[in-house]
Amino acid sequence: MTNFFKYDFYVQLIVFIITSSVVLIGLINNNEKIIYLFYFIVGISQSISYLVRYFYVYNKSLLFKVYGYLILPIFPSILGLAVFGSINFIAFIFIVIIVLSFFYSPIMAILYLVDSYLVFKNKNLKINSYENAKKPHAHLR
Repeated sequence: MTNFFKYDFYVQLIVFIITSSVVLIGLINNNEKIIYLFYFIVGISQSISYLVRYFYVYNKSLLFKVYGYLILPIFPSILGLAVFGSINFIAFIFIVIIVLSFFYSPIMAILYLVDSYLVFKNKNLKINSYENAKKPHAHLR
């Protein structure tokens, strides 16, 4: 379990850094549409990570729960807009969710990295103390 948290943090960090760099280079070269790459690659990566972490049993932070409430409705909203786009009122609800998420999802992506790091570090410390406790006289060596 602790290996998952370690690998998850590093994968999320690498995906975030590489995607942000590519998007920044694209924006410098006047390619405004490349910003959507950040939303989809980082968003899908973090959503998969969130769903896997959701099923692990550990004390989840408030930040983790808020992330789920704010980020998980985005992809069903995109799908709902594609399906119900011709019905004005339903399409309006989905568009509002998508437009709002355009502004808060980069902040949530950074906060998800912070939460992943804190969980990784907390789990690592607890495991180390547990391993030392089960070895008799480990402190005497």
